[in-house]
Amino acid sequence: MENSPEVDEPKVIAIKLPFDLTERILSFPFLHAIREKYSKADLHFITPKKDIEVLNLLPFSAYYHEFDEDEISNVFDVHRYCANAKIYNVDLFISLTNSFADACLGLGLRAKKRVGFSDNWKTLVLTHKTPRPVGHHLVEDHFALFKELVGENVNTKLRVMSRDLTPIIPEWDSLPYIAIDLYPLRNAVIEGEWIQLVSQFENQRIVFFSSDETVKVQMLIEPFLAGLSKKNIYVNFVYKNWIELGRMLAFAKGVIGYAGPATALSAYVGSKTLILYENQDPQRTGPFYFLADVAVMGVNNPTLVNSSKSSGSLRERVTFDMNEVAKKAFDFFKL
Repeated sequence: MENSPEVDEPKVIAIKLPFDLTERILSFPFLHAIREKYSKADLHFITPKKDIEVLNLLPFSAYYHEFDEDEISNVFDVHRYCANAKIYNVDLFISLTNSFADACLGLGLRAKKRVGFSDNWKTLVLTHKTPRPVGHHLVEDHFALFKELVGENVNTKLRVMSRDLTPIIPEWDSLPYIAIDLYPLRNAVIEGEWIQLVSQFENQRIVFFSSDETVKVQMLIEPFLAGLSKKNIYVNFVYKNWIELGRMLAFAKGVIGYAGPATALSAYVGSKTLILYENQDPQRTGPFYFLADVAVMGVNNPTLVNSSKSSGSLRERVTFDMNEVAKKAFDFFKL
């Protein structure tokens, strides 16, 4: 008599997510793949408390076990955390980070299978491990763990998207808008280049937001808005959490911003996103595995996400000609 294929499937899966918010959002394709593979399992995400609400954009449910920054930094922290985590009968533990302490969480939770990247001491605490690929996209790193675990590749042609969201900007359909992320601030001022960009638009509704330093931006926003062309309608969007930000981005005609969590989120919720890369590498962190059209500026060969060699760090900040950015936006967003 053959055993049911469900007998060996894990019923409880715990996953340690990255601390960096952009990396956390870029882990979503992996989380989608795990949910699809193990549709009946209970998922437990060990996740930073900061910006934890972004996980509510996933189209499936899971249990969240939060921690503060530096709360899990050594093996002693691991014992303390696992004793209070209330995650029981763990069949499968997966660490998406390079941290030895994170890998030890699998032991602390007494997981039967412990999956992670193999280097240094982590090989002693993992049952299934694979070297982290060199020079590949971060999502492909995670997919390497998936292959090590299940023995098959993730179909990378399938793109993922957030759950359905509701609009938060009034009249989004009759008065369509583009969204612009004013972060980062430089020298404690909103970049003059945004004024240059907006001056190229006419008869557009433009929603400004800031993915970080929102308090500082609000202190600077009034004089900034006063100096803009009167040929457009401007909205200052202040959000309470990343769910509200996701709702705004999801219904935008297009989103413009520097590479970071907001542009990754924009792609995940399905909006056309124009990303300005100044010193990051899109071959490593571009949101190319989400169900949205993405365009990048500021780097060479941005689509070479399958390179087998490390592209190295892009050290010098790129200076953008906002006239060219505007031309790209007109074409990409079909304004």
